[in-house]
Amino acid sequence: MTPLAPVRVLAVGSERALLALVRAALPPARYTVEAAASMDVALGVLFARPPDLIVVTSRPDGSDGTAACRDLQAVAELPVIMLVPEGDTLGAVRGLTCADDYVALPVAPEEVEARVRAVLRRAARGDGMPAPAYDDGRLRVDFRDRVATLGGGPLPLTPTEYRLLAMLAANPRRIFPQRELLRRIWGEAYADDPHLLRLQVANLRKKLGDLYIRTHRGLGYSFQPS
Repeated sequence: MTPLAPVRVLAVGSERALLALVRAALPPARYTVEAAASMDVALGVLFARPPDLIVVTSRPDGSDGTAACRDLQAVAELPVIMLVPEGDTLGAVRGLTCADDYVALPVAPEEVEARVRAVLRRAARGDGMPAPAYDDGRLRVDFRDRVATLGGGPLPLTPTEYRLLAMLAANPRRIFPQRELLRRIWGEAYADDPHLLRLQVANLRKKLGDLYIRTHRGLGYSFQPS
């Protein structure tokens, strides 16, 4: 019998103690845990080595944990567990609008693994999982496999172009301010470089046509479903 491959887990957060808790909770014989202390690193992992599950352990890049969860799922629809400080009821409620489960801290390592296994079982059955793609019959953006097709053929996108398209397509009609898109796609260091964003939007429009990405002058950009 061929042994099962270890489950790949991405732990996102800047607090080393919580990252250490995740590593201690998930035996290396059954899990491979990769830590990302920033959203830039986490997004890079999603494109290079997609995990089976994400654990959001704290506030990467100083952002709210729920925002991090949504940013990650906009790129790849994967099961997410959030670790929430004890007594943070509002945080737990916000977290469950995005994550598949949350764990109140402090917590025993055994419970962390039990929650991981339960979420993975639900994901395998498809229970409560969001749509894996945007698909209008012409354009398809597959959030799990991180590929896009147009008119039934492959849509050649750079990793950055795909990341931008996925972020917009996962949130149709939502207007993203330029600064927010720059921060989410490129990181805080590029938050004040609107020319970079305009260039990428122009490149996307050359490949997509003018149907999908709408400019809102003075506000930002949105994705308009066909």
